[in-house]
Amino acid sequence: MSDDGVHVTSRIRDPELVDALEAASDEMGSRSEAIRAAVRETYVGDSDETNDRADEIPVKARDAHRDLVEWAGVGGRLELDTAESVLANQLNIQKEAVRKTVIYPLKRENALRVHQGIHTVTLVIGRLDGDEVEPHEPPASTSGDAVADGGETRERLDELAAASTEVADGDE
Repeated sequence: MSDDGVHVTSRIRDPELVDALEAASDEMGSRSEAIRAAVRETYVGDSDETNDRADEIPVKARDAHRDLVEWAGVGGRLELDTAESVLANQLNIQKEAVRKTVIYPLKRENALRVHQGIHTVTLVIGRLDGDEVEPHEPPASTSGDAVADGGETRERLDELAAASTEVADGDE
């Protein structure tokens, strides 16, 4: 085997296996990650010492965490619905899959916390190493509108949302 690994192609015709693979790929971030995890679990077992912490977090969740840190910073907050919309566009997944693919795995690794406020639900961005982070103060809002951390972060999220709308409408 080379340092680049081995490329394997397989066709699955059994509908039950196809459904299971799709469910696993939603959870793990990709079909490749799902297949690697299944082979590792089935044939290597849990005692594999090469299986480090970074392998436990799906690729799409790690990519999303990097984006969240870029948008809000460690300790920053983003409104949940806004974050789900932008991450779905950024990662090219359905909005409904963002929680299962990104939020739950990051929350499990303490890289993300969900804060339930009186009027909004926000994500508090943490570190991938799981260290506790003191959240920044939530943004002040005088209206009932959802707020996404205000200022520069909100402008960047609006830009990304507008760009995805243009792409969806076929504009360039």
